[in-house]
Amino acid sequence: MSAETTVYQVVVTREDGAWLAEVPDLEGAHTYARTLPALDQAVREVVVMAADRPDEDMPALLLSYEYRTGDGDVDTTAAEIRALRARAESTAALAAARTAEAAALLVGRGLSVRDVAALLGISPQRVSQLTAPSKAS
Repeated sequence: MSAETTVYQVVVTREDGAWLAEVPDLEGAHTYARTLPALDQAVREVVVMAADRPDEDMPALLLSYEYRTGDGDVDTTAAEIRALRARAESTAALAAARTAEAAALLVGRGLSVRDVAALLGISPQRVSQLTAPSKAS
């Protein structure tokens, strides 16, 4: 796996009102913060330093979090929700791509924008947006 597509596993635990994070695959890569959003930023900074990557890589780092709150039910429920949301986002992206392809195909075959909209379950305005010729800059 190349550096650009490396997914860093991050183990997060809760201790004394703080979130602790460790990146097991990177020696010495650990940090803490009071909130999870702040922890994400701190983890990104630690990964960049420990993996000897440029600071510009920070926003695009692929991080996979495993949370250990100390409450197994909370951990299981939160993991299930994250997995469902990831699957929903993936499905939505696939639906959007297929919708654009289908709209172009159907309009190209001579169907009206209104008919394509009804067939695909979207608005006529959305069909027009999806099938409008792109403008070159």
